[in-house]
Amino acid sequence: MDELDALLNVLTRAKNKGWADAFPDNLYDNYSQRAKHYPRYSGPILTFMRAMEEARMCMKALNEVQRQVGKRLRCLRRLSKALVLEDGIKRLPDDVLSIVIEMAHHSGEFESSQFPVGVSHVSRRFRRVALATPSLWTTIHEGYGESQIREFISRSGRLDLDVKLHCGYGSTSILNDFKDTSYRWSSLDLIEDNAEYLMVQMGITDLPRLQHLTYTYPVGLSTISMPMLSQVKGWGSLLPAGGRFLSKLTHVEFNLWEEEAGLESLAATLRSMTNLQDLSFVLEHCTVADEVPSVDVALKPRSVHIDRLAISIHGDMQEYSAVLFDALMHFRPSTLELSMCSIASDKFFFNSEGDWFPYGSVIKLKIPQTMDVMTTLADVMENCDIVKTVYFDVIKARSPRWARRQWNDGDWKRIRSLDHLRFTNCDDITESEMEALTTQLLQTEAEKSLEIISCKMISEDLLLRLQDEVGDGLKWTL
Repeated sequence: MDELDALLNVLTRAKNKGWADAFPDNLYDNYSQRAKHYPRYSGPILTFMRAMEEARMCMKALNEVQRQVGKRLRCLRRLSKALVLEDGIKRLPDDVLSIVIEMAHHSGEFESSQFPVGVSHVSRRFRRVALATPSLWTTIHEGYGESQIREFISRSGRLDLDVKLHCGYGSTSILNDFKDTSYRWSSLDLIEDNAEYLMVQMGITDLPRLQHLTYTYPVGLSTISMPMLSQVKGWGSLLPAGGRFLSKLTHVEFNLWEEEAGLESLAATLRSMTNLQDLSFVLEHCTVADEVPSVDVALKPRSVHIDRLAISIHGDMQEYSAVLFDALMHFRPSTLELSMCSIASDKFFFNSEGDWFPYGSVIKLKIPQTMDVMTTLADVMENCDIVKTVYFDVIKARSPRWARRQWNDGDWKRIRSLDHLRFTNCDDITESEMEALTTQLLQTEAEKSLEIISCKMISEDLLLRLQDEVGDGLKWTL
């Protein structure tokens, strides 16, 4: 308990005479009576040794106090959590509680089909509030059954509906129950391959409010009017070229896997999306035909601006991705996000002609495989003249070329043109590499930043020293 005694002595002095006396500027005012003896030392150095010993003992005691008080506080919070929550809910007015329930419903953390019913069964008050909140009842799932569908439609008031069609056995009678609400459909999921056909057969071809469409089987959509459609998510197939609705789309996501997925028509489909802002692909083990398809883009590279282009690649599919990149070369995105879970990830940076693909003002690379980060950074800077921000999330980062040669003035000049550079999970980046990057990127007073997040080889001592040199532009989270 010597550490606690030392801390109590300091606190007693602080209480009696103030902090200035407890920690005097005059280092010879050492009040410690329990500090160790240092027989080898005498005079001023002995005073310093005793003062530092007292400070260390106080710090050790403070750390233990902090640990124990923190443990106690966590225990109290855990024990009082239910009471605090119950009290807080009781104090909430009904209109505020309704907003909270709506936010929970739309957060995606709960099963949307069961949440409204579940929350309405919590208590009489919750049921009253839930039934008075129409937005909780706007998701219509074909699997609900006829009576539940009618109940949800009744409780939803006149709000737009989110409709999910499986179109299995008995779907015709269920569709009959709510086809008259098709003018209210704002979101539609076509989950089975005959859903579109069944809709057309039943005369559900005019969807004036539809904004979001999700499909899991190939669709044509040529006979369905969707003047407000702006967002599409597709699974397993691309959209057909020539659709009237393509020019209205702003956000499109394709999830493709295994077999070839119509790359020949992709370029034509994309050319028709004249208002496109956000385009993303999730690719898993996609393949091309025996004869590699030719993609006729007919547009100048980097000539069409969009806000975001995101591509996620799972599996060794360089041939497919290269042809896909041919169809995407005309885009000039503000943000490019490229995620690759594949061997030899650096092979995915080129199209079929060997041209560099990643291009944008912001480039984000997430690669959980071995990758030469420093070489890739140099290649990005050399091949993309508009880039201002680069993010790396590479668990197995390595840099063999960096070890063989130093970058020249041209390399560093391009690096200094960046505004922001971030490394996340780059565990093999060394301190010497990080020090060189920091001093080069942050050597001016311009608004620039370098972020280091969870890079195991980089010590906080180095980061603190570098921050003293370059300022607050260097940020980190260990």
